[in-house]
Amino acid sequence: MKQHIFIILFLFSGLQAWAETRIPSRITEATVYRSGAKLTNVASVRLTAGSNQIVFEKLPVDLNPNSIQVRIEGKADLLSAFFRRATIELNQPNGAAIKALQDSIETVNDRILRLMAENEILNKEESSLQDNQKRVGAGENSTLSVNDWKEMTQYYRTRLTEIKNRQLEITFQRRKEDRLMAGMNERLRKFNHRETQTLGEIVLQIESATAQTLNISCVYFITQAYWTPAYDLRAEAVDKPLRMVYKAVVSQQSGFDWQAVKLKLSSARPLSNNNRPILTPQFIDYYVARPIRDLDDGLVGRAGVQSNVYNLSQTRSEDRRDMAKPSSGFGDVGEVAVTDEEVVLEENASGEEFEITAPQSIVSGAEPQTVRYKEEQMDAIYQYHAVPKMDPGVFLLAKIPNYGRYGLLSGTAQIFFKDTYVGQSEIDTKTVSDTLLLSLGRDEDISIKRVKPTDLAYTPKFLNNFKRELVAYDIVVKNNKKIPINIEILDQIPVSKQDDITVELEERSGAQYSADFGKLLWHLEVPAYGSKTLRFKYWLKYPKDRTVAKP
Repeated sequence: MKQHIFIILFLFSGLQAWAETRIPSRITEATVYRSGAKLTNVASVRLTAGSNQIVFEKLPVDLNPNSIQVRIEGKADLLSAFFRRATIELNQPNGAAIKALQDSIETVNDRILRLMAENEILNKEESSLQDNQKRVGAGENSTLSVNDWKEMTQYYRTRLTEIKNRQLEITFQRRKEDRLMAGMNERLRKFNHRETQTLGEIVLQIESATAQTLNISCVYFITQAYWTPAYDLRAEAVDKPLRMVYKAVVSQQSGFDWQAVKLKLSSARPLSNNNRPILTPQFIDYYVARPIRDLDDGLVGRAGVQSNVYNLSQTRSEDRRDMAKPSSGFGDVGEVAVTDEEVVLEENASGEEFEITAPQSIVSGAEPQTVRYKEEQMDAIYQYHAVPKMDPGVFLLAKIPNYGRYGLLSGTAQIFFKDTYVGQSEIDTKTVSDTLLLSLGRDEDISIKRVKPTDLAYTPKFLNNFKRELVAYDIVVKNNKKIPINIEILDQIPVSKQDDITVELEERSGAQYSADFGKLLWHLEVPAYGSKTLRFKYWLKYPKDRTVAKP
C-alpha cells in the first residue's frame, strides 16, 4: 500500500462541524533520547465516504504539538490535524448499584427509627414505675399489708430489670446499625465521586473518496522520558580482552505504560524547531572535573560507593599540577588523575541510535528499568599503578586505544575482575585523548607500603642562620603472584615557593624526576613471590627561626 506522510498542524480547537469518531490507540514504538522520547501510536480506523473527524484519545498531556506527524496507510487525504487537552471521567457511576445502595440505606434507617421509638417508650415506662413506687405505701394512711408491699416491690424490681435489659439490647443493636449506615454512606459517596484526568488528544480531519478501513499512526515527542548509559566491565585476566556490556537505564513518566513496544535508544538531541542549522565556530577550553570529597573516606564515587579512580588532588601543595603524567613512554597515566588542565571537546550532537531486538515494556512512573543493548570485546593494555603516599593499594589499569570505535558514552561502569565485583568507575569520553583509561580496582595479591627507614638516623644541623634536615622514605612492594609483574610507582618531594627554603634531592633509586613538579616515577619488574625496596631522600634547608609545614 502506498504510504502518505503529512505534517500539518493547526493549533486551534474549533473544528466541530463533523461528528467525532473517537478511537483508542496503542503505543507501538518508542525512541528514547537522553532527554525526551518520540512515541508512535497506531490505530485501525473505519472511514466513511466524505469528511471524517477522527480523535486519537488518551495521549500524554505533555505532548509537544509542534512535533506531531501523521501517517496514513492508504488512499485518503489529511485536511488538518491539531492537538487539544480534554478532561475525562475515570469512573462512570453505576446507576443500578447506587439505587440498590440507597434502598439499603433507607431500610437500615427505618430500623434505627423503630429502635429509637421503642427506647423512648421504655424511658417513659421506667419514669412512671419509679414515680408509682415512691407513692405506694408512703405516708401514715397506707392500707397495704406487708405481703402486698413485698409483692409490689418485687413487681417493680422485675419490670425495671426487664426495661434496663431491653434498653441495653437497643443500645447494642443501634451501634451495629449506625456502623452499617456509615459504611453504606461511604460507599455511596465513592459511587457519586467523580474522578477526572486531563489527557491529550490529536484531532484529524480526513477526506476519503470511499468507505474503507485504514491504519493511521501519530508520531509525537514527549519530554518526560530519558535514558542514561551504564556498563558492566568484565576482565578475566591481564592477557585477555575486556568484555564490555552496554546497558541503558530507562525511565518515563508519560502517564501511560509502554507495553511490548519496539524500543530504540538515541544519544542525539532532537530539535524542536524547523529552522535550518547554522554552523558557528567551535571553541575549545579546559575541562574541570570536580571530585566529590568525603571527610572520612577521601575521594568517593557516586552514591557513596568507594571509587577505584584516585588522584593526586589530595596533595597539600597549594600549587598542584598533574603529577600522574609522565614525560613519555608507556607510563603515561595522565587520564587517571583528575586534574584542572584536561582539554575537552563537546560530544557529537548528531548522536547514535541503538535498536533493542526484543520488545520491551517500560512502566510509567516506576523505578528506572535497565535494558541491555550491546556487548563488545575490547583490546586493552594492562598496567599496575600505585601511589603509596595516598593509598596503600595497587591498582590494575586498562588502557583502551582508539576507544571511539566502540560507541561509548559517559557513564558509570560496574567493574568485575574474575567474576568478582570490585567496585565502580566513571567512564568519561569528553577528553580529546584517543586512549581511554579505566581502573579495574585493587589487586590484593600485590602489597605496597611507604615507611620511614629504621636504619637511617640523622640529627638536624644548624648552619649559620639556617636549619638543615634530612627526610627519607622507603617504598616496599611485594608480589604474591606466581607470575612477574610490571608496576609503575608514583611519589613526590615538595617544591619550594620561598627563596629561603630549599629542597635538594639526594637519592631517588633510579626514579624519573621532574624538578618542576617534584614528581618521582619508577617502572619496576617484580618477580613472582618477590619484593623490591625503593628509597628516596631529600634535604630541607630553611631559616632556623621559622617553622616549615612538612608535607
